[in-house]
Amino acid sequence: MENIVKDLRLSVSKTKTFLDCKAKYKFSYIEKLPKKEWDFHTLGKFCHKVLEDFHNAYINGSDKPYNIEMGIAYKAALAEYSDKMNPEMKKECWDLIHKYLQLVSENKKNNTAPNVIACEKSFNFEIADKVILNGMIDRIQIDADNVIHVCDYKTTKNKKFLKDDFFQLLTYAYVIYLEDPSITKVRASYILMRHDFEYITTEFNVPEILKVKDKYQEYANQINLEKEFIPNPSNLCKFCDFLQSCDSGKQKCSPDSIYGEVKW
Repeated sequence: MENIVKDLRLSVSKTKTFLDCKAKYKFSYIEKLPKKEWDFHTLGKFCHKVLEDFHNAYINGSDKPYNIEMGIAYKAALAEYSDKMNPEMKKECWDLIHKYLQLVSENKKNNTAPNVIACEKSFNFEIADKVILNGMIDRIQIDADNVIHVCDYKTTKNKKFLKDDFFQLLTYAYVIYLEDPSITKVRASYILMRHDFEYITTEFNVPEILKVKDKYQEYANQINLEKEFIPNPSNLCKFCDFLQSCDSGKQKCSPDSIYGEVKW
């Protein structure tokens, strides 16, 4: 019987998981073990939903005041996620969305509001032979200087890990370039919700953008050749969805381990 090689479906998060911990990749994408629903995931989904509905309202031609559309978007998200959030989470979500409303209202007053042209834009295409790249871009806007700008919302509390890790944004820039090869650069930002919606921004030129394809081919080759899926224990194991299935992770998090808490 002919050996049929299936397509390998990759995304930014799937690739990052493999590079961070091959055992986690196996648990998540090969064995497909159930994942936990962490509070920070729910908070992120809630805020993404509000901002998606808010900006889509104006993309679709709304002429309502910002506070009205934001109220509609907030109530819709609350109806979807309310039973998954405790009072502290609801308070934080309210504060974040209120802060965003203040910022966009001030931008509109100063005539500096971004021209948002798409939210939660999905992509799914063959990036290399038998390798499919898929994902979703949180926000795409056209800046005042007519440069296209891709944005990704982040709810992380520690922003230092994002300042030197732009591969996710570079991937999104590649998606934009494929749609319009005439562009000469793409601006890209992480938008830090828990840091007053601060932007961490960079720009990519075309030679930088085109390197993405080769990187995904390299990662695909590594994944296809991987046989052992050895764990990579770290301090992040305590946040892993699959901790109870990983002996190395449990040892890392054990108070009795030299890698865990120190017993005085």
